[in-house]
Amino acid sequence: MRTTALKTRRWAATAAVCCALVAGCSSGGGTGGGAVGGAGEAPEPLKQEPKPLAVGELDPLLLSSTDLGYGYIQNPATAPEQQGGHDDVSIQGCAALEQLGKGDSDLNFASKVDVSFTYDTSTLGEELHSDRPSVLSSKLRKQFDAYLACPTYTMTSGTTPIEVQVSKSATPKLGDEQFAYATTLNLPSGPQIMKTLAVRKGNVAVILVGAPGLVDRHIDKAVSKLPAT
Repeated sequence: MRTTALKTRRWAATAAVCCALVAGCSSGGGTGGGAVGGAGEAPEPLKQEPKPLAVGELDPLLLSSTDLGYGYIQNPATAPEQQGGHDDVSIQGCAALEQLGKGDSDLNFASKVDVSFTYDTSTLGEELHSDRPSVLSSKLRKQFDAYLACPTYTMTSGTTPIEVQVSKSATPKLGDEQFAYATTLNLPSGPQIMKTLAVRKGNVAVILVGAPGLVDRHIDKAVSKLPAT
């Protein structure tokens, strides 16, 4: 199974992170409502929900090296033609992820910006997404539910099979909703633990992916940069 999810959503595509790790690149919540953690129930659609922010409005809300502090180096932006280049990745043993990857409508939001940083031998990635609050809520919930539906599965990068373990992870009390899971990639070089944490605040969602300590350390700052609801 070769999922569209693995090509279009780097934060949710553990495979994309894994490909980088196998190639030699370095890296590193509340619960409820089934498999995924969140702050209360999904919001009911409003008659006049806030409109999505444009890319130009999201860009200034991204974390910077100044925000993160000493030792963080911003990585060069990925060229558009390289952003979907994980066709050699497949997943076995997780029907929920297979279903999730069948349609872009489940994965894409109205606008998106991203940035990544290197800190020592670890990486920290951030994505900002904007859409109507009800759309952000329902799609984030569906995506995180899919990843938490499979405690273990096998991911193949090229000819290298990698065992993946997924578990619920702690979420901070920030924004309107929070979602998180931890992923352990059993690589030939040893286990690598990554945390994926999303916080929705109104019509913007911030997603951090990286070593659990880095994600937990900087989520407050990332959320503080989002517009007031």
